[in-house]
Amino acid sequence: MTYHVAKNGEKSGPLEKNEVYRRLVSGELSGTDLGWHEGLAEWQPLSKLIPPPVAGSSSVFVSGTTFSIGSAQAVQTSSMAIASMICGILGLLFWLPCIPAIILGHMGLSAIKKSAGALNGKGMAITGLVTGYLVIALIPVIAILAAMAIPAFNKVQQQGNQMKVVSNARQLVLGMKQYAADHDGKYPPTLETLFEEHILTDRRLLQFPKSMDVPGQGWDYRGAEFSHSDAGNIIVLITKEEDQTQKKVVARNDGAAMVERVNDIQ
Repeated sequence: MTYHVAKNGEKSGPLEKNEVYRRLVSGELSGTDLGWHEGLAEWQPLSKLIPPPVAGSSSVFVSGTTFSIGSAQAVQTSSMAIASMICGILGLLFWLPCIPAIILGHMGLSAIKKSAGALNGKGMAITGLVTGYLVIALIPVIAILAAMAIPAFNKVQQQGNQMKVVSNARQLVLGMKQYAADHDGKYPPTLETLFEEHILTDRRLLQFPKSMDVPGQGWDYRGAEFSHSDAGNIIVLITKEEDQTQKKVVARNDGAAMVERVNDIQ
């Protein structure tokens, strides 16, 4: 039996079955190309007319003739399918590889389909496609979660910074009262006096976290006007500038220190 074949609209033949098989194996023809022989009502894909090569076989028996295909004709795994799977896995960690995973996955599936059985790796290509599309689908979800989480994180961080400054204010007031105990109840003329007389040693008490260290920031010391026996609600120490939340740290004569809104400070 002889065959006629059609590739890209160009017909050739008649050809012996062994010749058609040789062209399929060498890549000159693909399984999606059309073939016809006498008795057929219409042209059909060669993959249906001619069986694909057997993996690992060194020869194939066709119509009473042993046709040698050699070791080079063994079924191979599509390199594009392998690359698609690798990119898909990497895309789970770093989203950018998911794009080539999708492209290579589609190209790999197409090449496998056209190879008439000479290529495998369909599962790898599908794995790359699934992981690639999954990551792309998750990107908006991740972005929404991040948009919700970042403000909450910033709020917690800001509150932590405020509490650090509150703690510093309490220690400064404690130092002021220790000074007053040795100076007839009078507070020091400046905060610097507390360090000069070694009542306090950690100068980081005068520093501020980055989020609160705005231009002009510092401690507004008002204790020089008062003594420890004055009213407890008198402000003896307050931050000069408000922070990003329009609040200041306020320390009073009774030793209390807290964060207060600027409009609520009395």
